[in-house]
Amino acid sequence: MAYLKCIPQKRFDVNKKVDIILPYKMNKFQETLKELLDEKCLSRLALAKILNISSTTINGYFNDGYYPDIKIAVKIAKYFDCSLDYLFGFSDQRKNFETNKNKFINNFTTIIKENNLSIAQAMKALNMSEYNYYRWKNGLFPRTNNLIEIAKYFNVSLDFLVGDVK
Repeated sequence: MAYLKCIPQKRFDVNKKVDIILPYKMNKFQETLKELLDEKCLSRLALAKILNISSTTINGYFNDGYYPDIKIAVKIAKYFDCSLDYLFGFSDQRKNFETNKNKFINNFTTIIKENNLSIAQAMKALNMSEYNYYRWKNGLFPRTNNLIEIAKYFNVSLDFLVGDVK
């Protein structure tokens, strides 16, 4: 069995002025993904291989606070058998779901109508270009941060927006 070699920490000169670095606070997505990896005893590299993405991309989620593309987020949720709401910290319940490509635009349009908004008004309220709506209507999926903003603004779940909860 191979053991990882422990690298000793650098010693700091106590007389040298050092900027205090506060510990990095992980966002809820990072915390949940770390817990899921630990639960399955998986490394970031192993997950990258499973998802067929680079380890640099996975490390970006942890080190730089990036959100995954929605297609990758769905793959992660399916692999760990959890919902997007659980993965992004909107729910403590770990229910799984199935995605439906047409479901997002149908649900989003319904939400807009239920709130008595035009598409232009809704997109302006979300601080997004109206052009995005028409791109989504033509089959492109929104970016994850856009989905999160929509869910927060309209107080709906991510799972409701992008799929059917099982």
